[in-house]
Amino acid sequence: MKKMILALVASSVLALANETTVNATMSLMTQGMNQIQAGFLYSNKEDISSGIKVVENANAIFANVDVSTFIKHNNKIQVTHNINKNVTENIKALKKAIAVENYSDATREYGELTANCIACHKIVRGW
Repeated sequence: MKKMILALVASSVLALANETTVNATMSLMTQGMNQIQAGFLYSNKEDISSGIKVVENANAIFANVDVSTFIKHNNKIQVTHNINKNVTENIKALKKAIAVENYSDATREYGELTANCIACHKIVRGW
């Protein structure tokens, strides 16, 4: 009985830690996306690049989160993993476009990145 209670407590703490990690990571992603957008709006390449780094780092953190603690359907879990990979590819394409100063393609890639964020929100938040 003690082992069962200990296991329940441990899993609850782990779920809370995962939720905290997700909230903190999503906050970082929001900050990065806002910084990228501001960089585009104010023609500031450094802001765009800094925002990309923030999103890239947050996405790397999210890749290690066990989403099964807050998403109960296996197919949705796999979809979030696919979205995470898509975001990684979006970031690479965005960085490449910025490096060659092709801001038209960069804004298109930013739009794709945003679309993947929204796709994930639909699953995680039921939006």
